[in-house]
Amino acid sequence: MPSSNFETDWINFVKSLRGVGVLLLFVIIPYLAFVMIPIYFIFTIVATKYVNNMNRELKNSFLQNFYSKYLTASIVKLIGSIIVHVGSAMLAIVLTIAPMFDHFYLFPFPGRLLPATVILLIIGFVIMIIGSSVEVGAWDNLKYFIQDNNDLFPERTLGDIRNSVDNLRSGALMWALGFLIVPIIIGWIFQLIGYFSLSNVAKWGMKGEPITPVAEIYQPISHDIQKAQPVSTPTPEPQPEEIVKFCPMCGAKVPEGARFCGECGVHIVS
Repeated sequence: MPSSNFETDWINFVKSLRGVGVLLLFVIIPYLAFVMIPIYFIFTIVATKYVNNMNRELKNSFLQNFYSKYLTASIVKLIGSIIVHVGSAMLAIVLTIAPMFDHFYLFPFPGRLLPATVILLIIGFVIMIIGSSVEVGAWDNLKYFIQDNNDLFPERTLGDIRNSVDNLRSGALMWALGFLIVPIIIGWIFQLIGYFSLSNVAKWGMKGEPITPVAEIYQPISHDIQKAQPVSTPTPEPQPEEIVKFCPMCGAKVPEGARFCGECGVHIVS
C-alpha cells in the first residue's frame, strides 16, 4: 500500500476521532444527548470506515480486530446510552413531574413506574459496561498494530500516538468498571484526553524531512572560508648560485668575469 494512501486514511481517521471527542462532551447531558448520541455514532462509523480502507491493502489481523471490536463496541454503547437516557427521562417524570400533577390524577401510577425505571437504568448501564469492555480490546489491538508497524509512522509522533491510545484504553477500562460510578467520570476524562491528543498528531502530518541540526546550519563563516580557500604558505624564490671558475695554471678560484688569475696572473680564457 502506498504510504501516501495510508497517511491520508490515518489522518482522516484521527480527525474523525476528534469529532467523536467533541461530541463526547455533550452525550452525558440529559435530553441533549438524544440528539448528540446519533451524531456521535455517525462520527464513529465514519472513523471506522477509514480503518477499513487502511486494512484493505495492509490485511493486518490487529487492525482488522480493532475495526470489528471498535464498531461492535460503538453499537452496543449506543444501545446502552439510549436505554440509560430513556430511563433517566422516566425517572425525572416519576420523581419530579408526576407529584406536581398527582392531584389531577394524570399520573396515577408513579409508584409502579419507579421500579421499572430503575431496572431500565440498570440494564442500560450493564449494556454500556459490556460495550466498554469490548472497546478495551479494540484499543489493545490498535496499540499492537502500531507497535508492529513502526515504519508506517514518523518516529517523532510514535510516542504521542502510543500515549493517546493508552489514554483511550484507560478511559474504556474505567467505563467497564462503571458499577463503581466514580470510574465513569475518570474514564470520560481519559477518553477526552485520548481523542484530542490523538487528533493533534494529524496537524503534524505523517512524514517529514529529517531536521538538520542547528549546529550544522549556523557554522562560523571563517570556518567555511577556510574550507573553501585554504591559505598556502609562500615559498621563497631560489637565489641564483654564483658560478665559480678555477685557474688552469694554479687552480685558484677565479670569480666569474675575471680575465686574469688573482694568484698567478695568468690570462683566463672566457
